[in-house]
Amino acid sequence: MQHFCKQELLFGKLLCKTKPVNQQPVRFTRKPRWLPRAPSKMFRVPVRPKISTEERNELFQLFTTYRTSMKSIKKQLEYELETSYTGQEVLQEIANKEEALWKKCLEINDNWNAEVALARDERLAIEREAQRKLILAQLIEKEEEKKKQLEAIEEIVRLEKEKSKSYITVENIDQAIDKALDNIVNYKYAIDVAGNIYYNNELEKQTTETGKQQQQVKVVN
Repeated sequence: MQHFCKQELLFGKLLCKTKPVNQQPVRFTRKPRWLPRAPSKMFRVPVRPKISTEERNELFQLFTTYRTSMKSIKKQLEYELETSYTGQEVLQEIANKEEALWKKCLEINDNWNAEVALARDERLAIEREAQRKLILAQLIEKEEEKKKQLEAIEEIVRLEKEKSKSYITVENIDQAIDKALDNIVNYKYAIDVAGNIYYNNELEKQTTETGKQQQQVKVVN
């Protein structure tokens, strides 16, 4: 039995194949081995079979012949397997097949790389164009914003220049003083609900007239 197991493992190694291990549960038709002997057979001693010398020799001869035949068959099978799977021509053929398969895989890989590179170049070109348009739009927006800022600054400068014409400087301070003395501004005035402005003289006159009207109303009453 050990020789058969060894031969099976050798065949699997030479053929470079692994055989699946099948497991099958065993249902005992007799009593399992781990159970003790029955009480009725506790002291029963089996009778050993008596074999004659001629029969023993014949069995030994048959077993020796069988073992020799099986060894020769196994050796022959091992030799044939080694010759068929490790010969120079077979090894060269296997190497050629592996090289052809490797070249085919490389060709497929190169084709895939070319397709991926082409798709990547197209995608990058589209992204670059979109990025260029975005940058151009941002530059135009920045230029317009800068232009608006310059226009606003120029407007502020223009207004300040217009205001600077009325500034009082060392050269025109005398003229400004004379003009202020000639054009005295009276800030003592009042505003009614209608928005009319009444200066001091008009206000006193309006107050006097209002008092007289009130006195006339009282007299009438």
